[in-house]
Amino acid sequence: MKYYSIGEVSEILKIKTHVLRYWEREVPFLGPQKSKSGRRIYTNRDVQLLFRFKYLTQIKKYTVQGARQKIWDDMRGTKSSAAVKIMELRTELVDILSKLRNRRSKNMERELKDSMLSIGQGHLFDYWDKRDKLKRDKLIGDLEKLDVSLLGVLTQRLGKKESNTLTFKPVGYVSIEESRKDKEALNLGKEFISSGKTAFLTVAGGQGSRLGFNGPKGTFKISPVRRVSLFQIFAEKLFSANRIYSTDIPWLIMTSRANYDETVDYFKKMNYFGLDSKSIHFFKQGMLPSLYPDGRLVLSEDGGIFQNPNGHGGVIKALHDSGIMLFLTKNGIEEIFYFQVDNPLVQVPDPLFLGIHLKRESEMSSKVIKKAFPEEKLGTIGLINGKPGVIEYSDLDKDTMYSRGTDGNLLFNQGSIAVHILNVGFLNGIKKNLPFHFARKKVKTLKPTEEGADLREEEVIKFEMFIFDAVPEAKNPVFFETERREEFAPLKNKTGIDSITTCLAGQIEKYSGWLEAAGVEVPRDNDNKPVYPVEISPVFALDREILITRKGELPAKIKKETLFA
Repeated sequence: MKYYSIGEVSEILKIKTHVLRYWEREVPFLGPQKSKSGRRIYTNRDVQLLFRFKYLTQIKKYTVQGARQKIWDDMRGTKSSAAVKIMELRTELVDILSKLRNRRSKNMERELKDSMLSIGQGHLFDYWDKRDKLKRDKLIGDLEKLDVSLLGVLTQRLGKKESNTLTFKPVGYVSIEESRKDKEALNLGKEFISSGKTAFLTVAGGQGSRLGFNGPKGTFKISPVRRVSLFQIFAEKLFSANRIYSTDIPWLIMTSRANYDETVDYFKKMNYFGLDSKSIHFFKQGMLPSLYPDGRLVLSEDGGIFQNPNGHGGVIKALHDSGIMLFLTKNGIEEIFYFQVDNPLVQVPDPLFLGIHLKRESEMSSKVIKKAFPEEKLGTIGLINGKPGVIEYSDLDKDTMYSRGTDGNLLFNQGSIAVHILNVGFLNGIKKNLPFHFARKKVKTLKPTEEGADLREEEVIKFEMFIFDAVPEAKNPVFFETERREEFAPLKNKTGIDSITTCLAGQIEKYSGWLEAAGVEVPRDNDNKPVYPVEISPVFALDREILITRKGELPAKIKKETLFA
């Protein structure tokens, strides 16, 4: 029996693959199977039904419901002779198109093979005739979309040695003491948020696998008392901000390609947490091909090119590619609050941070905290060859990492917590990729053999971009110091540092500090840790100051696990 991949059916019918997936739920008797690799495969009969559905909806202008009913009627025998003729005609057309496509596919295979041979990637076609058709089709599809010029840049980056001429010196930052005195900046930030010119941007491409959790990290339940998800915590902050500032702040959420559908489905299931679904914009992170250390492309388990997400620095290109940058510009959004999904403590929106950013006419501002210890895995701020910037912790040499000033303090003691304000005009002006960084990782790869193909675990090079590499390109970049207790308790690991336990403890400590500032007695143990879990929903109080205004609604003392919602 002849089978077609979803890409082949998409080409034959001239409709997008996501439309096909939608039609699968609407067309009677349509039931594409899945191959061993999990990919959809369609029979001739499936394609015939899809042709019929397309004809009814796009030519005869039936509604989806009407087209579905029409096919049901045809199947039951209503006007059966006409239906049979149409089916026969469609079958012939499918066969003709299939033959044409096969002919074109053979020519394309030859052209791609010659092209890959010419750039040293001929290994991709080793034992070509021994591989199954689905794997061959996947590779052809991936190679058609491959940016050869980008491949050249990555290969060149792989062989490029780091410059020894790089200088790294301490850089100034806005201290906590300095910013708290600036009432003008605070008021400026509040007015700007109220003007409707800001947006939230959450980078949410991570999976919860390191937490022992199967799903997007944003869906992990982590609040201390209610155990609501990271996404819900941020949604409540947005809901509260909209109410306080009498505006409608858009929420931009970048997912990976792997967790996009699951993330969108989760928001639908949660009814968008009470927010207007039209104000939430999902878009996908880009991908980069991985390479062997010698520069050859890697084959993935499904037969295609092995790719990995392009890092949080890929958000700029993704904003452009998705059309969201155009949406922001058209709707007068000028500044974006950027944060990553794994940090529930981040203060968004932050009017003081925004006010400082605006006063200094900065195009990109970054929050920093004092390092807990020299080796802490935070990007370190400094002057890179005379320009403000951030160096990834793994790229910081030991001498610099441990160097101290005459006062005995670390010379480079401030680290970035991946919270930024990004100017939309600045992002619009960035037309090229940020610098590529790479790391060696062990992954499962496909190795063609005379018997077909084997799966092997091999070392490959994964490339990514970092958003903080945009700092040196920005006008008047600002480093804004904040308190660790107030804004940093990331969720990265199941146990140990930055784990479920430390994230929960960080939230409890923050909320306990707010309650103490409002005059509530919070019992603490011998290690000065709160005895009882407490949680303050952002809907109840978005920040410490708002909680203090609700002092009359608070108890005199915390006597048990307590929720304020």
